[in-house]
Amino acid sequence: MNTMTEELPPMVELTHLDHLWFQVSGTLCNLTCHHCFISCSPKNDSFGYLSLEEVIRRLRESVAMGVKEYYFTGGEPFLNREMVPILIETLRYGPATVLTNGTVLKDQWLTELRVAEQESLYSLEFRVSIDGFSPETNDPIRGEGTFQRAIEGVQKLVEHGFLPIITATRTWSDSEEQEVVGQFVAMLRQVGYERPRLKILPPLQLGA
Repeated sequence: MNTMTEELPPMVELTHLDHLWFQVSGTLCNLTCHHCFISCSPKNDSFGYLSLEEVIRRLRESVAMGVKEYYFTGGEPFLNREMVPILIETLRYGPATVLTNGTVLKDQWLTELRVAEQESLYSLEFRVSIDGFSPETNDPIRGEGTFQRAIEGVQKLVEHGFLPIITATRTWSDSEEQEVVGQFVAMLRQVGYERPRLKILPPLQLGA
């Protein structure tokens, strides 16, 4: 019997990269959200933390590849004890965005990060995940008490001069979109975020 074998294409060396993502806390998170597409939780330690040393090494390598922006995700990035120095170091190389649930932010961290951003040529962006405009709409998805804690995190960010992007996964019908978005904006203004930025994300059929 004749058999045919296909030749594998040659390996292509990566020479250019616009965006560099760091999964700094692996899949460890202080929350267990039903729609998390990689099933992050306090018990899911699939990858562990990236160290400041490792991030610095990759930042240096990124220069030759032309990276324009840096993104940090997890899990919850701020569970990594080196997250603040990681972001401060990154601001030497380019603009940074960190995806967080906002529930563990500390004033001291935000003070340091605000100073670092002001001294940098580049911007620091926060994306805060909140999936409902009230405890009743958010907490069944993200866990009891998470709405209030996340809102307190948003308030801290605003007080320190940041304008976080609030990201919400769409768990409502298309016909409800305008009403839900309006409720989100009204809620954010009520808690002191006068210029709210809101991004709606589609759900992904992965993870939990």
